Amino acid sequence: MHIILAAAVCGFLFWNFPPAKTFLGDAGSGFLGLMLAALLLFSASTSPALFWSWLIMLGVFIVDATFTLTRRLLRGEKVYEAHSTHAYQHATRKYGRHLPITLSVLMINLLWLSPIAFFVARGALDGAVGLCIAYTPLVVLAYRFKAGNIDL
Repeated sequence: MHIILAAAVCGFLFWNFPPAKTFLGDAGSGFLGLMLAALLLFSASTSPALFWSWLIMLGVFIVDATFTLTRRLLRGEKVYEAHSTHAYQHATRKYGRHLPITLSVLMINLLWLSPIAFFVARGALDGAVGLCIAYTPLVVLAYRFKAGNIDL
């Protein structure tokens, strides 16, 4: 299952890499999120350290979504309505293009999150400690890029 999902995502990446020629949309991203959650749970059933590693590797998305939705809830907004207040969207508007932000997220995953997830998966670092180390700068970035704030 994971190989089929990876092949489908790689095929989509070709068409969606900036400048995007197609858009995944809520239905596609919701499906992808559910599949990643299923793979996370399957991995966790074989090794608890992999549960933490998955959470670390999904950190950019988890932190941005959590930060954004929490701020929207605190403002009393309907979180199921369309919006453009994620940190990624604010950063894209600030820098004027998607490509530098996409490449920055790629570098965060390769250079920051992957090594931490590797050490957690190998048992060299406690999962909760690794998660805190991994997420701390991501929370700072979400705050800096005003995740969940309304542009005025």
